[in-house]
Amino acid sequence: MTSASATPTITPFSWREPTKTLREKATDRFHAALAGVLAAGIEDALAAGDHARAVSLINRGFAEGSPELGCELLYQAIAVVGAARTWTVQIAPQTQVPHRPRPTA
Repeated sequence: MTSASATPTITPFSWREPTKTLREKATDRFHAALAGVLAAGIEDALAAGDHARAVSLINRGFAEGSPELGCELLYQAIAVVGAARTWTVQIAPQTQVPHRPRPTA
């Protein structure tokens, strides 16, 4: 009779990303859709030479999207038109939800 000793297999510990909530997933999908719409819009505006509309879309990227989205749109506009054009964009302040004071017991 032969006895085989089985060495236990140890799986290395791996860090798992925490799962996103439904709200976080929806936010990610919204920002992805918004980025697609704004990128297509700015491409059309720049092709038509409508710089006012391009600036409006860039501002919208900052205000409704994220600083990264606004910067990506601005970079796209600079790549098409050139850095010689002065781009004036407006960065909207972050919205703050008013906090209600907690009731005291």
